[in-house]
Amino acid sequence: MSVHSTGRLFEYNKWAWRKVFPSLEALTVEEYFAERPFFWESLHGLAAHGYGAERVWLQRIGGQSPASLPAASDFASFAELRTAWESLWSEWQDYVDSLTARGLEEFLHYRVSEGHEMAIRMDDVLRHVFNHATEHRSQMTPVLAQLGHPTEPLGYGRFAATNKPLVPGS
Repeated sequence: MSVHSTGRLFEYNKWAWRKVFPSLEALTVEEYFAERPFFWESLHGLAAHGYGAERVWLQRIGGQSPASLPAASDFASFAELRTAWESLWSEWQDYVDSLTARGLEEFLHYRVSEGHEMAIRMDDVLRHVFNHATEHRSQMTPVLAQLGHPTEPLGYGRFAATNKPLVPGS
């Protein structure tokens, strides 16, 4: 993956989440926190997990090895979670802006929450982070549609057609 591709996937990730956010904001508190047959128990739990994964991976990239993801209970509402997410993306932007082709080939060494050490190429870390977010948006969106709050189309093609990259020299 190139530095350019990484930047585009980061932009896509933000764009797609921001297409989901209005549907989450339109839910009643009861709908948002209702227990559902997800790994993360509710739309709130799933959203908090999505945020938490992005937070933990950025911490790992920064040399930390957090023992766990932030808990859903760390956020009293979606508004609180969204504020944290927007701030996190600012930190991610700084990282993405600093990427080099060589940096994408380096290995990230970190400890997982169970304590053992892992190593993965940065290229693969970033693919995982953005693919992980797509997975969880895909779990959310059918539920949001069933609750009467469908999202706009979230495919990368839609993003690419409406968010053309800047052409150098133009």
